[in-house]
Amino acid sequence: MERVKSFFLRLCRCPCSLYNKYNERPLSIFILESRWRLFGHILRRDSQIPANQAMSGYFVTEGSKFKGRPLTTLPVVLNRDLSRIINSNLQLKSNQDLERLRSIAQQRDQWTKLTARIREAAEASQSEH
Repeated sequence: MERVKSFFLRLCRCPCSLYNKYNERPLSIFILESRWRLFGHILRRDSQIPANQAMSGYFVTEGSKFKGRPLTTLPVVLNRDLSRIINSNLQLKSNQDLERLRSIAQQRDQWTKLTARIREAAEASQSEH
């Protein structure tokens, strides 16, 4: 029983060794890739679909800011993903930024490269922890 417990504790200490052993990646990386693929798909669609209208309407500021913990919304998460990329001036804080990302998404090869850079930055930040 002690041998099994010892084995289990070794595996739990560093899950990265399990990922390498079985040639897999953390679930969070799969989710990140899927999120960016879906976002690119939405940006390439017509601007009148509800998802595009919601993204554009998100950046229209009306009224005062509320107090309390900042909300975790999709644009906040996407901007956090973009901020991980080193030497990049991309962000998602305004409609102008959204339009810039929309123009990148129209060119699938550029969008694929951007998604790969975001994934690599996320993997690098996870390996540091």
